[in-house]
Amino acid sequence: MMNTNNMNMNMANNMNMMNQMNIINQMNMFNRMNNINMINNMNNMNNMNKMNNMNNMNNMNMMTPMMMNNMYQNTVLNQMNMMNQMNMMNQAAQSQKTLSRLKQEFKLCTQDIELKGLGCQFQMENNNCFIWRVTLKGPPETPYEGGIFTIRITFPYNYPSAGPEFRFLNPIYHLNVDTVQQSKLGHISLNFLNEWASTGKVSEKPGYGVKQALIDIFCLFYNQNVKSAYSDAIGKEYESDKNKFNATAKLYTQKFAQKSLLL
Repeated sequence: MMNTNNMNMNMANNMNMMNQMNIINQMNMFNRMNNINMINNMNNMNNMNKMNNMNNMNNMNMMTPMMMNNMYQNTVLNQMNMMNQMNMMNQAAQSQKTLSRLKQEFKLCTQDIELKGLGCQFQMENNNCFIWRVTLKGPPETPYEGGIFTIRITFPYNYPSAGPEFRFLNPIYHLNVDTVQQSKLGHISLNFLNEWASTGKVSEKPGYGVKQALIDIFCLFYNQNVKSAYSDAIGKEYESDKNKFNATAKLYTQKFAQKSLLL
């Protein structure tokens, strides 16, 4: 009886072991199939990528030189447009800072007692804070006596990192004011102004600004620099026949500087 039971138990154990082995074998087969499928999928993806790359290369090869050139130009233009937009945004931000500063400086200049003594009157051209018009009175005992000279001051958007440009609006007979070059009519040849315009400062005069510039220009009515004369002919006349030079300068004053050119 016991032998029969033992045999039954052995048979049951053997059956369990066989079932477990079958399950393990099935799992192994399933894993192998999954691995094979994964490898096949990866191969398919690689093949698709290769085909795409080949198609892209074929498309590139099919493009004519003109098409390639147009594509390159469009890319460059897009990059330039992006850079221009960024520059415009930066300039707009800088302009806002400059605008606030110029409004404050304009107010201070109009209230300055010393500048009023030079006959200075200030006005913004067409309400533009970046362009001022300023008058100066020709001083006594000079050929500019009795004249009312108007100067345009044009400020750059990045002021005060760069200084403004000063130009006479009246024709004036002066060694250091350009009356020859059409594009630079009225431009003033003064070292301090040139240095300020290019660097935003004057090394010899810390804190240089509009007030000091106007005082320096006013001093040119008295002192003319032959070395920086715009016209060699006028420079020679100034040195050889001062009376003739003064007579012509006085005539210009009477003809062109009898009224303010403020708007």
